[in-house]
Amino acid sequence: MNTPPLMDKEIFCQQVIASQDAMFRTARAILRSREDAEDAVQEAICAAYASRGSLRDPARFRPWLLRILANQCYDLYRRRRPVVDLTEVQDFLAAPAADQTERLALWQAVLRLSDDLRAAVTLFYYEDMTVREISGILGISEAAVKTRLSRGRARLRELLNEE
Repeated sequence: MNTPPLMDKEIFCQQVIASQDAMFRTARAILRSREDAEDAVQEAICAAYASRGSLRDPARFRPWLLRILANQCYDLYRRRRPVVDLTEVQDFLAAPAADQTERLALWQAVLRLSDDLRAAVTLFYYEDMTVREISGILGISEAAVKTRLSRGRARLRELLNEE
């Protein structure tokens, strides 16, 4: 069985830099804490570099990296209790809405979703990932991703109507 050649360090770094915003948003959606998200991103980059030989298709670098990150986040989540600091939210993840107040209200509602719904909604709407890519990143079926997106949208409607 042929093993793919190791990705060049310079190319790896370029790919990580191009994916850093998506990595931080994804980690933040799963962990909620800025500090925990930063830790998870750093650990994921180290883990990805160490296992870069397992990347079969360099064109799939971003989903591969986000899958490693999601695993790191879930490991970290199991070790730590997440805390939401809403004072940091407005500089983070601008939702496609007309004004800052609406974007902040939407992101606060996203943060109130359960962990599984929040991860799927963030990857789909904020990272423009496909259902298939989210399925691979979260390690669940495509049907489960669709269910989580549907439930997430319904829950967001409820949360936003409460306000």
